[in-house]
Amino acid sequence: MSATKRKTNQRDSDSMVGEIAEQFEHAFLAGLGALSNAQKKGAETFDTLVKEGEKFRTKTSKKTESLIDDVQDAIRDMTDDAQSKATGLLDQVRDASKLDKLQSVFDTRVAEAMNRLNVPSKKDINAIDKKLNKILKMLEGQGKTASKKPRSTAKRKTNKKPAEKVIEKVTHEGATT
Repeated sequence: MSATKRKTNQRDSDSMVGEIAEQFEHAFLAGLGALSNAQKKGAETFDTLVKEGEKFRTKTSKKTESLIDDVQDAIRDMTDDAQSKATGLLDQVRDASKLDKLQSVFDTRVAEAMNRLNVPSKKDINAIDKKLNKILKMLEGQGKTASKKPRSTAKRKTNKKPAEKVIEKVTHEGATT
């Protein structure tokens, strides 16, 4: 009996080994099938992801272009606005009536300041100039009548004031030139 037992045990162990080997083979084949399936599905998944990426890029490109257009339009509007405001300001500055008013105010204030400093105005200088011209003409008239009289060789001593000496000198120089 012991021999039959051994044979039965051996058959049982051989069948067990066979079953295990068969299970390993099935597991190996299942793994190969899974790998094959993953490769097929992986390629399909990859293609699907590429298509989704292209759709996403197209969609975001359109949105980005739209945003860029909106920003450019806003910049153009702001530029136009700024240019129109600058033009308006330049027109105001260039306005002749306002410049005339500004010049008039400036002239008035300068004249008042010069008056406070006792600086003679153009009117004052012109009036003095007219008076001097009259005096010079009178002196020239006297100088011509005085030159007709014979001059004596002896110098006369006169008690003239310094201002009279200057006037006399001016008249003599005017007569010689």
